[in-house]
Amino acid sequence: MTPSATPRTHLAALLMERGWSASRFCRIYQKTAQDLQVGSGYLAERTAKRWILGEVTTPRAPAPAVLHTLFGTDVATLFGPPIPQPPRDAPLTDIGTLAPTRRASDHGHTPAGPDQEVSTSRRRDLLNAGIVLTATGAALGPAQRAAKISRAITAARPDPLTLAELQHGVQRLTTLYPTTPFGALVEPIERAWDDAEALLETRVSGTARRDLELVAGQYAWYRGQLAFDMADDQTALTFLVLAAQHAEAAGDTLLAGSVAVIRSALTFFAGDFRGAATIARRGQPDAHPYVAPVLAGCLARALAQTGDSHGAHTALHTMQDTVWTASPLPGPSIGDAEFCAHFTAVTYTYLNQGEDAEPITRQALSLLDGTGRHHDIAGMQLALARSLIRRQTPEPEQAALAVSAALTAAAGNDHGSTTDRAAGIYRTLTARQQWAQLPAVRDLRDQLPDRRALSPSAAI
Repeated sequence: MTPSATPRTHLAALLMERGWSASRFCRIYQKTAQDLQVGSGYLAERTAKRWILGEVTTPRAPAPAVLHTLFGTDVATLFGPPIPQPPRDAPLTDIGTLAPTRRASDHGHTPAGPDQEVSTSRRRDLLNAGIVLTATGAALGPAQRAAKISRAITAARPDPLTLAELQHGVQRLTTLYPTTPFGALVEPIERAWDDAEALLETRVSGTARRDLELVAGQYAWYRGQLAFDMADDQTALTFLVLAAQHAEAAGDTLLAGSVAVIRSALTFFAGDFRGAATIARRGQPDAHPYVAPVLAGCLARALAQTGDSHGAHTALHTMQDTVWTASPLPGPSIGDAEFCAHFTAVTYTYLNQGEDAEPITRQALSLLDGTGRHHDIAGMQLALARSLIRRQTPEPEQAALAVSAALTAAAGNDHGSTTDRAAGIYRTLTARQQWAQLPAVRDLRDQLPDRRALSPSAAI
């Protein structure tokens, strides 16, 4: 519904009255379903909006039971036309003037109902709905209008605890992301990102706005990284572009550099090696020290694929000179000793120096042992497999075993990218008939799930 539209369903009217956005309605619905012990009760925001607009009349179970618990009425009534309500006097604040009204935001928040009191307990609901001034000011005198604007600005300021919680969540992701199954991270990252964006849609300004721009951008970045690791490149690109916009607004070089890292990786695995090198190179000037070694590694990998051996080795020297030795920060994998070993091995492999790459990959795997960093472990096993293939005397059976180890590390962790790249290496192994008959290569096929058609660059 647009901000000016009237509710089409009784459900929409109730959501307006409660000040619930579509995304908040989904979260409350799912929590209610869990409390009723009817499963997760997952409700997609797209489905919720269809309910709100009256495009569905008979939702599937457990929706009727959950909705009845939430609203105390049946689905026929909820999905039917709005029920007229008797006019009510608008509530007053403690000094006798009306609280500001709200309207829907661009990302689908449901329009608010009548003006409601801005109490402490309602502050977060108001912020989640997006407080803005409507065109009702013409009916107010100048002093009343000024008071209304002042209160809207005051109400729009996020409380310190909410902002602190969002910032703390970002810090936790620096350690949780490498060791947590990716599927388990989607919902909490999206929820935190949505909360930060909703706060930004209010009249918040000054240092609070800059802090919110940064935290919203960090969550958008993590969602983009997550999509990339799960092989959902379109979603990754969408969130990374948004994260870059937040980085510019916040003036944060760490976030901007983090975006450049994943944009370069997206371009690399699409087979555009020169484009990947360009993105990494452009991100290097004034790069935050945390992302400097990572960008150098991305540049070395891309230049190796273009055949620029000198440029690749120069980038590797830059990576080694800028290695990060402190704690992880919000952003890509830490550019530590293991990272440098990984990208050195990968670069040597793409330069067809597999003999040089193999001991480095094994060293990196020993550094990763026991860390629980499943994606890094899987990636290093794939690098080992490539090093065993790209050498003067290939060892295809050992390569197949390394790919199998990568898939084992990825199992249960939602690694779409690992599975795609493992399938690409498998295709390289089976391209030679004598290799395809090896027992380890044949066994590998059984470990690969059916995937979509692979692109020409899938063997990278």
